[in-house]
Amino acid sequence: MGRFLVHICCAPDALYFLERFRQDNPGSELIGFFYDPNIHPYEEYKLRLIETQRTCNRLGIKLIEGEYNVEGWLGAVKGLEHEPERGERCSVCFDLRLQRSAQLAKELGCEGFTTTLLMSPKKKFQQLKESGEKTASQYGVRFIAPDYRKGGGTQEMFRLTKENELYQQDYCGCIYGLFKQKEGEIFWDLVSFSGRRPGSKEESLFIKTLRVKVEELKLPVKEFEIPFLGWKLLEGGVWVNNKAIPSIVVPYSQPIRGKVRADVERVVGDTLYLNKQFVRIILTDSLKDCPLEEIPAHTSPTFRVPKEYKGLLLENRIEVRLNAEFVPEKTRVLLIGKEEAENLIGVPADTLQDGRGYKEEEVSKLIEKSAKDIAEGKTSIILLGAHSLGRVGQRYFEEITGRKIDRVLDYP
Repeated sequence: MGRFLVHICCAPDALYFLERFRQDNPGSELIGFFYDPNIHPYEEYKLRLIETQRTCNRLGIKLIEGEYNVEGWLGAVKGLEHEPERGERCSVCFDLRLQRSAQLAKELGCEGFTTTLLMSPKKKFQQLKESGEKTASQYGVRFIAPDYRKGGGTQEMFRLTKENELYQQDYCGCIYGLFKQKEGEIFWDLVSFSGRRPGSKEESLFIKTLRVKVEELKLPVKEFEIPFLGWKLLEGGVWVNNKAIPSIVVPYSQPIRGKVRADVERVVGDTLYLNKQFVRIILTDSLKDCPLEEIPAHTSPTFRVPKEYKGLLLENRIEVRLNAEFVPEKTRVLLIGKEEAENLIGVPADTLQDGRGYKEEEVSKLIEKSAKDIAEGKTSIILLGAHSLGRVGQRYFEEITGRKIDRVLDYP
């Protein structure tokens, strides 16, 4: 019997570690402490935090969130930016996080503390143990360093992560580890767009946060992860006489080489075809983004522009710029309820380029309102990732389950 503080770095490392630690300390109270100011960017931090909360909820363990003092962390490791993984920078990082953990353990009257970092195959066990024992001697609190990786522990950790559909990060956490571990593929990890674009961390966080709500209501839930070809817009616009014309780039438009100055050579209905680089301009009644029902067969650079600018576009030379990338992505679908439910209702989990989409509280209220029907198997609500890019989540769900979604809510 006793009380122990467990510093938690992420949900995959935590689940198996906490189960084993509880078995080794029956009847003891465990308190989770998520103190990880090293994690970058902030969206990644929030995603790991919400999955840690879900893991602690599952095990009935209280979780305390520490301060996200990223500036303090950067100051602590200054001068060690180019250290290799498992080197001196990691030692300083361990010291900082475990010192705060030991301090809190003492404040809470714990007889000892430990860390789920001991579970990570990417970390040196002895390096962690030395950091923990050094910190323990400073604060007068015992550090426990069980090696749960042995005897198939690492394999069991991976199995539980998959079984519980936990978010599995692809780098340790800090910005320097991100550079080292992903080399030239880090740009999109460091860029954040407004809203919840398809395949983004914000979209995943939206789905994962609502999953916590669903599990608190004790409703059945199943999560699917889906690979797809994403599209990222970096820059795009239309100009006439050096003045910007209101426009929206249509998704899956391919990039343009430099600045293009062109004239309209063909008009078909509300579409203007320019005489360079396959550029098209679609004239619309109002300037708002529209979800793609299908992934386009061709990727001509395409812009939406209000109809009121038609005359200006026809009478003048047009300048257009477009920089975008096609990127392999992953999105998610969250089934709230049973596959065989009578009524299937789909809700887009992403947002359009103009920011339109459902708020977390709106979907939460819909789930609460439908909770009785969901529990009885009458209704299921499906959160659909990457819906605006050709209904990716919907298509996958209908293919994998053989069920057709009865109604998908329109973007607000």
